[in-house]
Amino acid sequence: MLKCRDIAEQASEYLEHEMTFSQRLQYRTHLFMCRHCRRFNRQFAAAVAMTRRLPQGESSTTQIDAIKQRLEELH
Repeated sequence: MLKCRDIAEQASEYLEHEMTFSQRLQYRTHLFMCRHCRRFNRQFAAAVAMTRRLPQGESSTTQIDAIKQRLEELH
């Protein structure tokens, strides 16, 4: 059984579909049972999606501010 720390460490692989079927099943089973990790996974996925939508060439400070604003809108 995966621990919460494993979920945080493997979040990128999960979102990028870089896991085997068995790994993905273990990951999803943990998410099913752990509301904290479900919340983390949703927020992580939102941050990744927002980062991908940012225009290239903006300063990192501008990008971070935009991500913070969008995450606050989710709450």
